Amino acid sequence: MYRLFHDGEVPASLSKLKPPKNDDEFGSRGAQADYLSKLRRLLAKMEPGDQNLLLHMAQKVARD
Repeated sequence: MYRLFHDGEVPASLSKLKPPKNDDEFGSRGAQADYLSKLRRLLAKMEPGDQNLLLHMAQKVARD
């Protein structure tokens, strides 16, 4: 998701992402971790225009 929310010229690298601080955080283990990993891979494959559309849609849903 870093690319979805990253605005800079140079994309952030995955190596700079920090692991969850404890086992209670979303995506730290089990099915949630599998889902988050799959989501991250798929978002990374999206074109920038599609990422912007997804972000716009998420913002609209969050406001309602």
